[in-house]
Amino acid sequence: MELIPKIKRFAYYRGREIYHPIRNRLYRLKERKIGISPRYTHVTYDVAGNVGDTVLSQCVRKTFELDSPKGWNIQTVSQPVTQEVVERINSTEKLIIGGGGLFLPDTNPNSKSGWQWAISPQLLQQIQVPIVVYSVGFNNFRGQKNNIAFVENLKLLLQKAEFVGLRNYGSIQAIQNLVGEPFGSKIQYQPCTTTLIRKLYQLPRKQQTGNIALNMAFDREELRFGANKRTILEQVAKATKALEQKGYRLYYLLHCEVDGKFVEYLQREGVRCQVVNAAFWLPHKLISFYQRMDVVLGMRGHSQMIPFGLNCALISFGTHDKMKWFLEDIQATDWYVELTADVDHLAQRIVAKFEQVYERNPMETWDRLLSQQERLWQITKKNLAQIEIDSSSRRKS
Repeated sequence: MELIPKIKRFAYYRGREIYHPIRNRLYRLKERKIGISPRYTHVTYDVAGNVGDTVLSQCVRKTFELDSPKGWNIQTVSQPVTQEVVERINSTEKLIIGGGGLFLPDTNPNSKSGWQWAISPQLLQQIQVPIVVYSVGFNNFRGQKNNIAFVENLKLLLQKAEFVGLRNYGSIQAIQNLVGEPFGSKIQYQPCTTTLIRKLYQLPRKQQTGNIALNMAFDREELRFGANKRTILEQVAKATKALEQKGYRLYYLLHCEVDGKFVEYLQREGVRCQVVNAAFWLPHKLISFYQRMDVVLGMRGHSQMIPFGLNCALISFGTHDKMKWFLEDIQATDWYVELTADVDHLAQRIVAKFEQVYERNPMETWDRLLSQQERLWQITKKNLAQIEIDSSSRRKS
């Protein structure tokens, strides 16, 4: 292995304190090696610890590099936004913000913007390059509220942005309700780039393996599960046991380390499965893992969208509206299981959904998945063409 990948892997596993400065230096070394300087700035959430966001961050850049390398000034969304940061943004050609559920008040709580990128209106006004909001989601949990700072900052962002693409129509509707017109009419649909992985990367043909992956999410447990938390988790474990008894090989996958809290429920139910902690993986390793899965039962957004992009059959566990919003967009709400409803019969409902999606109608599931994947790809290509047209017009004016 070359030295740079070794250093990058070491830094990544050590966490954000060492990863960010080394990562940015490696990008600059790579750019000098291939003779390019940073052309685009990417505001993104790519820190070690949430593998879904790690893969997403890379996929966004991959999408904008379909025609040629760009060179990147990467700004982590949770880092402070200073005058120096704005000057570095203005030294590049374009600012890409996203993707991911950045419109969320409590991941990086602040009074400057009210969402994850804590940029004040004063500094936002000073950005002089074209702004592209790309594949971003409105990620409020059920019952969460936004403050006035968020709405006002968002209006300014929408006013300044060249392109605003949100990753599902549920997010589009929610944001339009918050900002009203004329701001809301500027928003377009841009699918999450993780749903397009097979279009972005050269990957081997998917083979049937009999492997099933399960992911449960444990951030904001009270908002996710409510008063029925114990019953819900016990029922999901019972359903997992039933799938094991059908003869499938089971993997419990942690997208974040906190997801390991479900392991005790699997153990109590006597489920034999391999526990896989992917929280600190690099993108290629997670892609390789999902390539070997036939079916994924996922509770996190990216344990839904990444497998979709890799041709896995899906069963989406809902405790957050974004899970159903994605399925609505791909016309697949019949792949959805709401975890907080009819909790006493949840195990039976999960098994029945698995049988419907994978055992009784596998070819129908496969055909629907591929046709929707192609549709999202065509939408993405159209949006990229529009962004390039807008950029060309701006350069000429």
